[in-house]
Amino acid sequence: MIALYQLLILQFTAHVLADFMLQGQRWSERKASGPFTRHHFWHTLIVFAVSYLLSFDPGFWIAALLIAFLHLGQDILKSAIKVRKAKNLFFTDQLIHLVILGAVSIGYNHHATYQMPFDMSLRTLAIASSIVICLKPANIIIKNILDVFDIEAPGEPSQNMTQEGREEDSRGLPNAGKLIGIVERLLAFVLVLFGQFSAVGLIIAAKSILRFRNTKHSEYVLVGTLLSFGIAIFLALIVSKL
Repeated sequence: MIALYQLLILQFTAHVLADFMLQGQRWSERKASGPFTRHHFWHTLIVFAVSYLLSFDPGFWIAALLIAFLHLGQDILKSAIKVRKAKNLFFTDQLIHLVILGAVSIGYNHHATYQMPFDMSLRTLAIASSIVICLKPANIIIKNILDVFDIEAPGEPSQNMTQEGREEDSRGLPNAGKLIGIVERLLAFVLVLFGQFSAVGLIIAAKSILRFRNTKHSEYVLVGTLLSFGIAIFLALIVSKL
């Protein structure tokens, strides 16, 4: 049973890497432009390669190929019916992907009796998988949660006047928010693993105070911060039970 759990975690990590880390926004948009594009083909190859490599099992190629083809079929269907921008589609799509890779992994273990070639605990695998999720995937998840609730980033004035009467550019640094989110999730994940919940609370409070400007912007930052820390804390609590 432990071997099956190891395979499930590895395939879940492979899916996160292939669908989030190794597929940019441009690829996703190009795939939406038609039922089948070359980006569908290349993404399918990536899904197969990552799934197979992270199985650490030479015989898993058949299962990895099945996962890749089912992934392709789902992507083609999604592109063909033109509902990529529908609310909740992201989460429905991801749920179906997870069900597929789970079913294929369970079926493979049933027929081939999966066994990792080296010793690695479930906790170690789960920590590695959680760290991957805390990077770019969590940013995408948060963005889609905000889209479901129609929460958009409020516009900010491009310039403010300083006390000396000079104009000061108040716009945020490009991509700084994404990096801040990644760092805060990694910090929260590690702190919760070590039981330092109070330190996590201090970080949330400090960030909320530092980013306080106006009501709309503060609410947007607070929602994003709570979602970001919530993902990290949830992952850390799951890992701590292993």
